Amino acid sequence: MKKIIVFLLISSLFLSGCWDQRMYKDLSVISVVGIDGHVGDIRGHYAYPSSNSDPTKYIVLEGIGKTMRESRIDANKKTEQTMDVAELTTILVNEESAKKDLYALMDVYYRSAQSPMNAKVVITKGSAKKFLEIKDTMSKKIGEYYFDLITAFEDATIYPKTNLEIAANLMFSEGRDLGLPYLNTSEDKGLPEGEGMALFNGKKYTGEHLTLRESIFATLLGYRKANFVELAYMWDKDDKKAQVAFNIINFKKKKKVLKDGNNIKIQYEIDMPVFITEYPPDHLDRKNVRQQLEKFIKGRVEKDIARMFKKSQDASSDVVGIGEDIRAYHPQLWREGKWKGIYKDIKIETKVNVNVVRSGSTR
Repeated sequence: MKKIIVFLLISSLFLSGCWDQRMYKDLSVISVVGIDGHVGDIRGHYAYPSSNSDPTKYIVLEGIGKTMRESRIDANKKTEQTMDVAELTTILVNEESAKKDLYALMDVYYRSAQSPMNAKVVITKGSAKKFLEIKDTMSKKIGEYYFDLITAFEDATIYPKTNLEIAANLMFSEGRDLGLPYLNTSEDKGLPEGEGMALFNGKKYTGEHLTLRESIFATLLGYRKANFVELAYMWDKDDKKAQVAFNIINFKKKKKVLKDGNNIKIQYEIDMPVFITEYPPDHLDRKNVRQQLEKFIKGRVEKDIARMFKKSQDASSDVVGIGEDIRAYHPQLWREGKWKGIYKDIKIETKVNVNVVRSGSTR
């Protein structure tokens, strides 16, 4: 028995613990970060739980510095625990801050092995700090709240899937520009609400954003349909207003690149079967009524797509990724000059074929 005890004591000397172990009780787990200012003068805002019994309660630390790292060091001095970003879900960036160089602000997160690459990156209208001042109306953890909010927009095909990793890839892409969620706050309760997609040119926010509806078509044309797509319009029909709402069942697109001398034209042809979810005039069992409705939807969708492309071209933001196809299938056009210079002046035409395949349980 004594030999066994001696053996165990000696063996224990060779056992090593977890040298990099981090205990939650010693950490302030940061779930959301807000960024205001520019490199040289930055204010970072760091949200972490203040109560173990009520996860909706949280504290926001503010750090000031010339860089994001210095800002974080300054904020860390104001808490009795060490700040930890391993559970970071969302980074909120002031629109003015993003106009200079978004990657310079994000660099501190790309260089840390602890940073979760699936964290969302969001552009805010005005100070990012105010988006962390919603404590009284918070129904869940603030990190969970923002992550679920952006994910819901992605599921509705309003935004393409975005996170830290995807944002970095697109900031350095030559054939496609970055588009990020653009949030505002409601006037009544100050709650975050989606306002559209922030358009980037390389690493810089252009200062322009698409509307929510335009964002849907940018996502559909540049990426793919997610879980669902729902749209609604008002139709001035026979001197009366009729509401028209529908779900897009499928969205098939074909693209042609045509060149006539120095002029480049992009032609899209889109097949779009829809399911009508609201149309009080009814009688969709009649062919002529369905055709009139299909013509109305076609016209409105084509106008929205045209507006989306005009905004994107004016901002020199190829958020749909036309440049990727040009480089892959038309390298001679790619080599002729800088794509952004060509992109602003190309003509883009869209033809949409709408087919009402379902009209609901009524006629």
